[in-house]
Amino acid sequence: MADKIGNNNSSDFNKDILENTYVKSDNFTNNKPSNERSPNNEVKNNNKGSEQISVFEINDKIPSKNNKKVYVSNGDLLEYRLKRLIYYMGYFPKVGVILKTFNEEQADMITDLDVYGFYIHKNFASKAIWADCKSGEAKPLERVSWILGVKSLAGIEDVIFVKRGVRLTTKQFARKSGIQVLDLDMITKLESDYNIQSNDWRGSWNPYIQLEQLRIFQKINIPTNDIYKRIGSFISSNYWSFDNYTKIKKTITALKQLSEIEQYPLQQEQQKAVRWAIFELINLFVLATLNICKELYYFPDKDKKDTLFEGLISGEISLKKRTEIVDVTYKIAYNIIRQQIPDFNLPIKIPNLGMEPPKYFEAFYNLILRITNDPLNYFDILRFLDFVLMEYDLESKNISEESIKKILSNYKELTISSKTILHFICSITGLRRDIFQLLK
Repeated sequence: MADKIGNNNSSDFNKDILENTYVKSDNFTNNKPSNERSPNNEVKNNNKGSEQISVFEINDKIPSKNNKKVYVSNGDLLEYRLKRLIYYMGYFPKVGVILKTFNEEQADMITDLDVYGFYIHKNFASKAIWADCKSGEAKPLERVSWILGVKSLAGIEDVIFVKRGVRLTTKQFARKSGIQVLDLDMITKLESDYNIQSNDWRGSWNPYIQLEQLRIFQKINIPTNDIYKRIGSFISSNYWSFDNYTKIKKTITALKQLSEIEQYPLQQEQQKAVRWAIFELINLFVLATLNICKELYYFPDKDKKDTLFEGLISGEISLKKRTEIVDVTYKIAYNIIRQQIPDFNLPIKIPNLGMEPPKYFEAFYNLILRITNDPLNYFDILRFLDFVLMEYDLESKNISEESIKKILSNYKELTISSKTILHFICSITGLRRDIFQLLK
């Protein structure tokens, strides 16, 4: 991200936080001895940095390394502060989302969105928010004009432009276009509005854990590096270029591939990065699922099923259009053969190419019905899963009901709803259920 907060004022603004912040936990410690006995009475040495373990092992035997000093730049810290703030505002936020011209590796990058969030209403309608964080050298009016273009291109409703010292007239101009200018000095005030503690670096807004995971994941080469690079690119950029039905199919495919990684021995940080990728993909799957629920919510069940059937078959090309393409292609081929062989009179038999939905169609349809028939119990499901997966499952910590209830009051309902989604995902991808504490 170019041109991040880098001037002296911003450095002073963040200095105390960078030096004094620690990762806030739920009073959970995991200080087991370095040597302990396994169920088979074998002594295990937990101090081997290169120890190889199963990727899905909930790693209680290795002491946590969360307290090691991790460098976090001012720019990264600011982004994660905004991510935390936007989460507490009720959004499901992501950091560093890359927008491309289309969904291929060779596609040109349009820009990266510093913080990109989604608010999902109880009727599954949604709106997007984008926080753009830039330094004092960026010219405000020029930046606002650029933001307007990206805002329109990506269909983003609200934008927060984070910059110090913007004139009131510029703020008023930006506001008329759906852009709120947020002065750096106002962030602390907003955090106070939402009762955010300065040392609250948990879950997906913990830069000390989150920043390195994608890099580590994409460098794994067991058995080869290709699968990790492709899935990493899908998580950070390609996902955002697909329609919702293609997102569903591709996230499920990626989860199936990662479920097979268990057979390979990985080092501790690699194991954690793979689990991080699994949890990221689950959140992206749920986001696409909720968007499909938005499209189908007002349909009767039969129409929901027919629309879902066509969407999972066709993806970005409608079933009708795909059938027309196949039909025309075969007729052209038939006429070419007739020109070469005038006596050729065999009837055209057009095959059914890719006209069957995925094997999980019925199960996914049932999941859609469960969600759309019980919207209140799925409200805030994304924020719940994001927090539980990244704060507890990724860190191998016991779930704290009390801590979650302070953020999400409908804890019990969301626990049941999350189990429904996780059971579905495990049943069709082959992921082990015991990597999720909610399913234990």
